[in-house]
Amino acid sequence: MRLAAAAVTLLFTLGGFDQLKTPVLPMPGDAAASAEEIADRLRGRVDDHVDRSSEDMGIIYAPFALSLDAPLLHWCRPEQEPGVEARLPPEGVPAYTGRLHAGEVARPLEARFWITSPARASRSVAAARRGAEQCDDRPDYALSDVADFDRWGWRGMQALVTTDNWSEDGDSGARATIVAARGALLAEVSWEWEFEAGGVPGRPPLFQGAEVAASVLAAVGGDPTGPAPSGATSAASTAMAAALPPPSVYGENMTPWPSAEDVSHDWVCSWAFNENVYGGAPTVTRRLIGEVSVREDVLFLPDEQSAEQARVRPLLWAGPDRGGGRSCELDEASSYSVGRRLESFVKGSWVGEIETLAIRRQGEPRSIGRDSVAHVALAVQHGSTMVYLRWQGPAGTDPAAALREGRAALTHTLDLLPTTGG
Repeated sequence: MRLAAAAVTLLFTLGGFDQLKTPVLPMPGDAAASAEEIADRLRGRVDDHVDRSSEDMGIIYAPFALSLDAPLLHWCRPEQEPGVEARLPPEGVPAYTGRLHAGEVARPLEARFWITSPARASRSVAAARRGAEQCDDRPDYALSDVADFDRWGWRGMQALVTTDNWSEDGDSGARATIVAARGALLAEVSWEWEFEAGGVPGRPPLFQGAEVAASVLAAVGGDPTGPAPSGATSAASTAMAAALPPPSVYGENMTPWPSAEDVSHDWVCSWAFNENVYGGAPTVTRRLIGEVSVREDVLFLPDEQSAEQARVRPLLWAGPDRGGGRSCELDEASSYSVGRRLESFVKGSWVGEIETLAIRRQGEPRSIGRDSVAHVALAVQHGSTMVYLRWQGPAGTDPAAALREGRAALTHTLDLLPTTGG
């Protein structure tokens, strides 16, 4: 594969992007200043095809979209993962993720946007550039090209990676990704395609995808002759991000999630929400770690029905070996200290459910060095706004008290969140 990949090296730098004269999507005069504006501009391209095979307990969900907390260039992760932490995107800021379809490419594009500070956006682009070189540390991937990206006011990098292990039929595959910033806007757009084993990726799918990807950036970033955005303006997602409490309210030494794969941070329920990302919706998400583990997710859905579906799924009790809304992953050496309880929850205009349980792990403790975990998850909605809060901490010798602590912490956070715009 590395010899075949060498044949397409420098495809990015041979003038292909200079051929992109006109954006495929309309380019507004001003850049998007909120996650809501990004969603509005891309709504017509969102891949909203629903496959009934994904039906789970009678509920059919919107198509999967890449989680906002996955690292930039998430497909490029060497086994030891040095430097992955630097590629973790901003958290606790207005953001957007969605799969976008276009007639120019065979597969939907993955697009993620964050509204952060210009300095943070620039640092993320630099981290992605360094991280692209790590693809050659993976045995199944070959880094074919890394080049600068400068288009429609966006500046950053682009990477092309190929692999032999693309399909069960023995085909090879390629994935191209652009990571770029325009002022306070940070973006990642990726597309992928198959090609014959032993061959080369080819120019047409590379440049066709690049045309659409650059057009998506132009639609969000606006006319490059206008000023780049310096930060988020007034919007429901902006107000929600600002209302999140300081990490210290959850406990001592609480910090933003520092690692992409450290299992000590997912103590009980590692898949409860990651599989429920609703593509095409403005989102605010944050993860914290310290003496406890906390996750906060707010989704601004198109309607109340969508919000209800997003609310219900993280708390579905499907077990570790079934698809869809897995709630908690338990091994054979685990037992309940306090059995799972799912209750209705109403506070003000927020309605939904709260889940509590405590688990005792028997035998050799896991990497966290704790043999019992208390888990509290709150999933509520106000109109079309859905909030999912998760708290996990050591159960100690009094799991009931730990569960009360977690419930109080999440209820306090909910009290701080605005209910306007829902």
